[in-house]
Amino acid sequence: MYIPCSFTRCEIDTKMAREMYYPNEARNESCSERFLHCLSQVPCGSLIAWIILLVGLGGLTGGLLIGAQKSRDMLENTEFLWFIEYTLIGVVVSMFVIGTLLLLVGHMSSEPTSRHVFQTTNKNMCAQGLNIFLMAFCYILGFSWIVASVVLAVPVYLLSLLYFADFTAANKTTKCVNLVHYGLDNPRQEFCGADFQNFEREGKQLIISYIAALISAILIAISLVHFMIVISANLAYLRNSRIATLNAYDDDGANSKLVADTTM
Repeated sequence: MYIPCSFTRCEIDTKMAREMYYPNEARNESCSERFLHCLSQVPCGSLIAWIILLVGLGGLTGGLLIGAQKSRDMLENTEFLWFIEYTLIGVVVSMFVIGTLLLLVGHMSSEPTSRHVFQTTNKNMCAQGLNIFLMAFCYILGFSWIVASVVLAVPVYLLSLLYFADFTAANKTTKCVNLVHYGLDNPRQEFCGADFQNFEREGKQLIISYIAALISAILIAISLVHFMIVISANLAYLRNSRIATLNAYDDDGANSKLVADTTM
């Protein structure tokens, strides 16, 4: 059947054409085909990265809040890590907003949404610039979260010494720990005897919170890497789409010139 549209001037969507010229066949689609069609509209890559980001932010918030409170109780210092609550509010809210922005841009830049949103050459170039900026931004954020993961590994390492190190004092009768040797500036520097046993018990419980925070920070870094993969794929598609559009117009111009030459 002849479709009244030039192939070089517009792109015909197969499904739309079938619904237009074969309405009975379009109505007889199975549930699985409709489900796959709806699933094709979902930006799965960006959505998975966004979910990983939310899981990481939730684990980081819980791990650090519980860890900070237990650390104050263990060290008997209410001012220890006093800034952690305010820092977490800013970091979590900022990362949630940034992750949602990356999800929206990933959805608009992926197929088939990008065909309707960035259908012109100027819009396509703006979309490429936006994706390049977000890729560079994700690279910086990813590096920052890798550094944060290294920082969170420090308390995990120090608390793990409670399992492996020997804290027996010089007199060989009691166990003691001096916080000065571990770079901690605390009003009470030394825990010995029964106090050390309480310190050791609370420290072994505390390490779970910091391990959860460390794993959550790694998950956030992984989600940013996933976002960069999605952005690079969308950027390649946008460039190929622009090249295909330019080639289509070039072919149409050559065909028009050929028609003009034959009519002379």
